[in-house]
Amino acid sequence: MKSLYRTQALAQAGRNGEVHTQDGTLQLALALPTDLGGNGQGNNPEQLLAAGYAACFSNALLHVAKALGSPLAAAPVATTVDLLARADGTFTFAILLEVTLTGDLAEQIVRKAHQTCPFANAMRGNVATRLLLNGQLLEETK
Repeated sequence: MKSLYRTQALAQAGRNGEVHTQDGTLQLALALPTDLGGNGQGNNPEQLLAAGYAACFSNALLHVAKALGSPLAAAPVATTVDLLARADGTFTFAILLEVTLTGDLAEQIVRKAHQTCPFANAMRGNVATRLLLNGQLLEETK
């Protein structure tokens, strides 16, 4: 495989530290969410995952639609990430992807984008994921 892009980030002090990219274009204070007993005075890894996944999937929709000859002006995606505690003391995620898209090719675009998006490919088989199009369930993996 050919690498198209590479980036690097450094995190320090875990969920109550900071994270920045090597090139300095992103620098965020991290804080444990109030739901987990923290002060909530920064972002957390789940927010970063949700934001990255939403942006990546939205771009996959744009890419697929263009390839199918039906370019989109916008491709709204809302991503919800749940941090789950397993009985054995380990953790995992559950993810909900909600796509808002109309048109005759909407379902085809969403399904193909789900096969194209690198975040979706990384999560598939590893993380419980639900994919909705306009509120209707298209796919669910456990």
